[in-house]
Amino acid sequence: MHMWEVRYRKIPCRHAIPAIYSRGREVHSFTDVLYTTATWRTAYSESINPIAVPQSEWNVPAEVDLAKLLPPESRKSAGRPVKRRYETVEDKIKSSQGSSKGKKHKCSRCGNEGHKRGTCDLPI
Repeated sequence: MHMWEVRYRKIPCRHAIPAIYSRGREVHSFTDVLYTTATWRTAYSESINPIAVPQSEWNVPAEVDLAKLLPPESRKSAGRPVKRRYETVEDKIKSSQGSSKGKKHKCSRCGNEGHKRGTCDLPI
């Protein structure tokens, strides 16, 4: 065995793979046993069942129980917003005729009128 084989028995890098093939060897013989299908099947052979203890009997530390989880911070992405649909000729004719008496949009996320959920720029 070469020093490379003893030291790095994980997954050969992309530079080592052509070198292994040039010697007429199989790359799988240089891969660690942990990365085989048989090992994967053994690891997941048993099913994982939910906890049988009711939630009222869980032993939760006080600092975890009192912690307030906040939503992740979000911000408007940089640049011009992507158009979701290109205007057709019919749309241009309708907008030039002034037929804007349609239904007003109301955002289902923030509740304000004038935009929809997909274009809402308020933080979560």
